[in-house]
Amino acid sequence: MNKRAAIITSYIDTPFPMKDDAESMDIIICTDGGYDLASEQKIRPNFLLGDLDSITSPIPEDIPVIRFNPEKDYTDLQLAIEMALEIGASDIEIWGGIGGRLDHTIANIQMLSNFSEKCQRLILRDGANEAMILSAGTVHKIEARDGWYFSLFSLSDTCQDLKIEGAKYNVDNFTLTRNYPIAVSNEFASDIVSITVSGGTLLLVLASK
Repeated sequence: MNKRAAIITSYIDTPFPMKDDAESMDIIICTDGGYDLASEQKIRPNFLLGDLDSITSPIPEDIPVIRFNPEKDYTDLQLAIEMALEIGASDIEIWGGIGGRLDHTIANIQMLSNFSEKCQRLILRDGANEAMILSAGTVHKIEARDGWYFSLFSLSDTCQDLKIEGAKYNVDNFTLTRNYPIAVSNEFASDIVSITVSGGTLLLVLASK
C-alpha cells in the first residue's frame, strides 16, 4: 500500500490549518524548526531530523530524532524526502519552504524537479501557494479554484507541445522556454483545466490572488 507523507519545514510564509491535513497522513516528518510549527498545531511527528539548533519546543523522548551536522552536502528537505521514500511513501506533501529566503525557495523547487519521477505525487505548498512538476506525456486535470491563478514554467531549456484547455489563455502545440515566462498568471475559465506537454520539465504553480 502506498503511503502518504507530510514534511513540515521550518518556515511557512502563509500558515494554514495543518492539523486537519495531518490526520490523513501515514507519516509526518519535521525538519528542524518545523517541529515548533507542528507543536503549535498539536501535531505529533513520526520523525524529527536536522541539526536541531533552532527548536524551542521540548521534544518527547519517544519521537525518533535523526541529527545531522549543519555542514553537510544535502539540505534537510532533501534528507526528509529520501527518508519518506525509504519508508514507502509515494504521495509526499512539503509544507512550507516557500517565501522567506530566496535561495531556500529555489533549492526547494529544485528538489521537486529532482524527486518528482520517484513519486506518484510530490507537492510544495503553504496557505497561498502550491508547486509541483507535471510529467510529460500525461494529461493533467487541474480543478478550478476561485480566487487563484495558475502559472507554468519550463525548468528545462524547453517544454514541447504544451497544450492548455479550459483556461482564460489556452495554447496548443506551444513551446515554452526557460528564459521567457509567458505562461504566468493564467486563470481558470472552466471547472477543469487540462494541461499536457510532450517533453521537458514543466513546473505548475498555483497562487492565491
